[in-house]
Amino acid sequence: MANFVPDEAEVFVVSNSQAADADEMRIRLAGMPNVSSTFLPLGRPAEALANKSLLSKALAYGPSVASLIKVAAFIRRNRIQIIHSTDRPRDASYVNLLGHMTGAVSIVHMHSHLGDYHTLPTLWGMRNATAIFAISDYIRDGLVRMGLKLEKIHTTYNAVDTDHFDPQKELESRQSIRRQFGIPEKAPLVGIAARMNPWKGQIELIEAASLLRQSHADLHVIILGSNVPEVRADFEKRAREGGVADRIHFGGFQNDVRPFLQEFDLFVHPSYGEPFGLAITEAMAMRKPVIACGTGGVPEIITHGKDGWLVEERSAKAVAAAITKLLNDPELCRQMGYNARETVRTRFSPRQQCAAVAQQYKSLVAEARRKPVGYISSLLRTDGGPRC
Repeated sequence: MANFVPDEAEVFVVSNSQAADADEMRIRLAGMPNVSSTFLPLGRPAEALANKSLLSKALAYGPSVASLIKVAAFIRRNRIQIIHSTDRPRDASYVNLLGHMTGAVSIVHMHSHLGDYHTLPTLWGMRNATAIFAISDYIRDGLVRMGLKLEKIHTTYNAVDTDHFDPQKELESRQSIRRQFGIPEKAPLVGIAARMNPWKGQIELIEAASLLRQSHADLHVIILGSNVPEVRADFEKRAREGGVADRIHFGGFQNDVRPFLQEFDLFVHPSYGEPFGLAITEAMAMRKPVIACGTGGVPEIITHGKDGWLVEERSAKAVAAAITKLLNDPELCRQMGYNARETVRTRFSPRQQCAAVAQQYKSLVAEARRKPVGYISSLLRTDGGPRC
C-alpha cells in the first residue's frame, strides 16, 4: 500500500477496530497519505474467543454483521472494484461475502500451506474468491494439488525494502549485542530469526553447533523469535545434551532484527517447506550469506552457490558442513553476500511487487468487464488504476 503509485491503484483500507494491533495500524495508516482508511468492529480476536461457548462466539460476531453491511456500503460509495484480504479465516470469508454483496472482484492472499488446519471459512473463501494470490510457486502448486483451479491462482512474491534493510546504515544497538550475550568480539557468530517452531530449523542449527563443537570451539549461535516456553525448553535441553549450552543464546522477539543481522557472520535458516522465506530475503538484503534448505519456496529465491547455500532438509550434518564451508572461505562469503543483496534489490523490491499486483488487478478487472456480474459493471472505471 505504501509503494503503489497513483496510476497503479487507489487504495482504501477497512480495518478491525477490535484487533489487538488496531492502535498500531492507525499509526501506520496515518503515515500513508495516499491511503484512505476507516476502522469498524469486525469481530473480537480469535484468541479471545478460544475458550468461549458456541453461543458466546456467535454473540461476539454480532457487531461484525452490522459492520459488514457498512463495509458493503463503503465499497459502493467509493466505487471500489477489488477487495483484497489475507488468508485468515475471518478475512477470507468476509472478502467473499462482500464480493457477493457488491459484485467487486475478491482476492484471498495466501501466505501459508493449505492443509487440515485451515478452517471451513478459509476454504470456502478461497474456493469462491475471484482469484488467489500465492506468495510462491510452491504454494501455488500446493493449492492446485488441493483441488483449486490453477487459472485463478497468481504467484505474487513478497518484497523487502532494501533502503530499510541496508547494511551500510549505522544502528545504535548493534555495538551492545555481543556484550549483551557475552560473545567474544572475534568469535564466529551465526543466527536465525524465526518463530519457535521445530519446522523452522532451530533444532538442526543447534545440533549442527554440537557437531562443530570441536572444530569450531568458538562458534556462537543466536536464536531470535518469540519465546514459546515448552519449545524453548526442548531447544535448551538439546543444547545441553550437545555440549553447547553456553554457546546457544536466545534473543527473543525483536521489533528490529537489523542490528543482529549486521552482527551475524552467517544467517542459517534451515526451515523445511518454507512458503517463501521473508526472513531469508531480509538477511540477503543485509548482504549476509544465507544457509537454507533447498525445499519449499526458497529455491525460487536462492541460486545455490551464487547468492546463498542450499542444503538438505532435516539434516544437521548438512547444516554443519555448510557452516564449515562458508566460515572457511571469507571471499566466497563476501561475494555471496554481495550477490544476495543484488538478488533482493532486482527481484524482490516493493516497486516490483506493486507493479506485479497492479497488473493482476487490471487483468482481473478487465476479465470482470468482459463478463459483468451484478454490481461490477457499474464499478468499472477507465481512468487511472483500479480502486481496491
